[in-house]
Amino acid sequence: MVRKKMKNKTRVLLYVRVSTQEQVNGYSIGEQSERLQQYAAAMDWTVIHTYIDPGFSGSSIDRPALQELIRTVRSGNVDKVVVYKLDRLSRSQKDTLYLIEDVFLANGTDFVSMSENFDTSTPFGRAMIGLLAVFAQLEREQIKERMQLGRVARAKAGLYNASGRAALGYDYIDGQLVINEYQAVYVKKVFELFAAGRAIRPLCDLLLEAGVTSTLWPNRALKTLLSNRHYIGEVSFAGQWYPGKHEPIIDKDLFDKVQLRLAQYDEVPRGSREHLLTGLVYCGRCGARYFYMSKKDGPDRIRTYYTCYSRQKVAKNLVIDPNCKNKIWRAEDLEQLVLGEIRKLAVDREYLDRLTEADPDPDDRKLDALQSELDSVTSQISRYMDLYALGSIRIDDVDRAITPLTARRTAIEKQIRQVRETDDRLSKADAAEQLKEFGDVIENGSYDDLRLIITTLIRKIVIDDKDVTIYWRFN
Repeated sequence: MVRKKMKNKTRVLLYVRVSTQEQVNGYSIGEQSERLQQYAAAMDWTVIHTYIDPGFSGSSIDRPALQELIRTVRSGNVDKVVVYKLDRLSRSQKDTLYLIEDVFLANGTDFVSMSENFDTSTPFGRAMIGLLAVFAQLEREQIKERMQLGRVARAKAGLYNASGRAALGYDYIDGQLVINEYQAVYVKKVFELFAAGRAIRPLCDLLLEAGVTSTLWPNRALKTLLSNRHYIGEVSFAGQWYPGKHEPIIDKDLFDKVQLRLAQYDEVPRGSREHLLTGLVYCGRCGARYFYMSKKDGPDRIRTYYTCYSRQKVAKNLVIDPNCKNKIWRAEDLEQLVLGEIRKLAVDREYLDRLTEADPDPDDRKLDALQSELDSVTSQISRYMDLYALGSIRIDDVDRAITPLTARRTAIEKQIRQVRETDDRLSKADAAEQLKEFGDVIENGSYDDLRLIITTLIRKIVIDDKDVTIYWRFN
């Protein structure tokens, strides 16, 4: 008779979860377990097992005891799962409904929350479960919002937000970034060499010496390092950068120079990176870019070309003159012509000297014109002031005359600063250093190495029928 009575009793699993903070606030393992055991006894239920997840967040169901409970439920012979409070099961609305509907109820197991005094075996309990899950989700979102506000405040205070993970060159100690002297030497060297035009491969070798083992360094990760503003003493959160309290490894001028070189490489669309000149070639007739295209020439042969966007009319926003008939160049011919010019520079120093002394750079001409105008405006202002000092003109007349002149002088000075700030030219010495790398890159380098040399040396290439003009960054 006793065995029959036990067999007919409701079989339940108890589930207990706490996080460290919740143990302090009255949700301890012992207290939950005791109350659940008392509740089960009062309901005359048989407790099969108590599953406990200590110190686990309710934002995920990837908890060892909960996963074991799920396996037990799916094996059958469980009538109810009982928790102290709904958010002990999960703080996620999606996860709560998944566990109740797709795991418990799907396997003939009801769910009971002791504190909220309902269970899914009743119509009221089934209706309330969705409402309570919504509030559990709301609480989780509020906690997340408070945490984000705290991290924003931390970033604004100049403190690092990365849970102990520090960029190469720093250690994370007591909530602060502290320079790792050994790694910092390599970080600074990488920035200096990249700014001077060095290829990717030797920079990756330096990083390997610093202890970096990731195979991603030759590509995306190197760019990530070179773009990291932690190295100039800044910290970030949610895409915003703030002045940091840690010591910078490099200065702002070097960082800005590196960003200019990175921008030269990034001008090329990602899907076109396998073509050496994409993004550099322009039409000398309509001004549109040239792009790389391929065309079948027989069943087993493909020819590749560079052609003007306007001529092909393949992208309406890039077409400047739909009647443009500029020459279509075979890709191999144009690329070899450009590489040939770089080879000539690499072996003939006199050729490099002649190019650096050739036609002045357009920016130089613009600066000369702006400086000439600035000198003229300044001279006019001085003449009015001299006339006033001699008593030849009233102060009101001086004011009316020099107010527009002063405004013009301010505008010219701003233009001069803008031209100088965007000046990405190489010095002759930097160009010569870059050309030393060229021979080795042609023989042993990667595509990225060759592409970087080309974009470092060349600002743009202009095509006018058979004439190809290369605008170098150093002349």
